[in-house]
Amino acid sequence: MISYITGAVQKTNISKDSYVDILTDSGIAYRIHVPGTYHIPPKGETYSLYTHFHVREDNQSLYGFQTEQERDFFEQLISVSGIGPKIGLAIMTIFSRKELEDKILEGDSKSLSKVPGLGMKGAQKIILELRGKIDFDQKESLEDSVIRELKEVLKTLGFSGSQLKESVEVGEKILKKNKDISIEELIKKVLSK
Repeated sequence: MISYITGAVQKTNISKDSYVDILTDSGIAYRIHVPGTYHIPPKGETYSLYTHFHVREDNQSLYGFQTEQERDFFEQLISVSGIGPKIGLAIMTIFSRKELEDKILEGDSKSLSKVPGLGMKGAQKIILELRGKIDFDQKESLEDSVIRELKEVLKTLGFSGSQLKESVEVGEKILKKNKDISIEELIKKVLSK
């Protein structure tokens, strides 16, 4: 199991199939597939990645991430049946981890399904299988949980799209001014705006 690599950048390719070749001190170079959003240092610079070593009958590949949390999240994504490492990488290229967590929590399969090769069924599978597994940001602040609760109530009341977004923003402003406000009071104030 190869879980971390440090070495000198030899070659990079940032495109649909992004990768970086890293030459380690032992003289072995590894090709590591990375999200297309990464800014990789120039040739000769030292670069480190947390890696996932993926083995199939016909292929062995390395996938690299800048943080251990990103790698662990990638491993959870590809644990969903039907989601392979290429689609997992495509998802992580299009969405940040925070955006992904929000989409999974909100059950937003529509925007998740726009990832090339994923489709609606794959998006729904990710939401279903990961919703209960992922420890979404354990450090979620009280403020975040109040806003999430507000969002759920507004959705239940039929708010959507820009109307929902504007109402949540109003709620955030009220909450910043009065951190001790109860969720019930916050909802009343948002609805009266």
